[in-house]
Amino acid sequence: MAVTVATENQQQTKALAPSFTERRLHGAATLRIIFGMIWSIVASFKFLPGFVHGQTLGKELGAAADIHTPVIHQWILLWHNVGTANPAAFAIGTGVIESLIALSLLTGAFSNVAFIGSAVFSFGIWSAAEGFHLPWTKPGITDLGPSVAYIFASLLLFVACAGGTWSADGWLRPRLARSVSVGCPASRRPSSPAELAG
Repeated sequence: MAVTVATENQQQTKALAPSFTERRLHGAATLRIIFGMIWSIVASFKFLPGFVHGQTLGKELGAAADIHTPVIHQWILLWHNVGTANPAAFAIGTGVIESLIALSLLTGAFSNVAFIGSAVFSFGIWSAAEGFHLPWTKPGITDLGPSVAYIFASLLLFVACAGGTWSADGWLRPRLARSVSVGCPASRRPSSPAELAG
């Protein structure tokens, strides 16, 4: 009888131990939170006086002078004109978008939307503000620009299901319609021996 109880306790302990999948999800969630912290720092820069008053916008959106590829040149000029038309609105709008991305990544709320949204927004920054880091033939070029890393980090977090645990999505998912996919399904394991037995 004692052997049977000991065996059952060992089986329950093994069932309650984190699985490889759960450890992987925890690792992805940790990276999601760190990425959210990075986004929050970047967002805070958008509210600094130099950016809000347009003092740095000429430099931030001035890549068109170096890029003569027709479509890309026009795209960069478009965003330069949008940004310089009302620098304060442009800066605050950018800061709000980046703050929402940071908040979503930190809390894990609507994580799939945040991952795809941050990838698209980062592509916008890479294409407009950074001008795809063109021309690639300029002397001393060493990389394609920092926004490329943001694009791939966002997509990798999406694929890794980084919103599957330690996230508000676990609370939101049952409260929203089944057709709304707010995040990856969380790995579910029994929380107690009684639940395991039941």
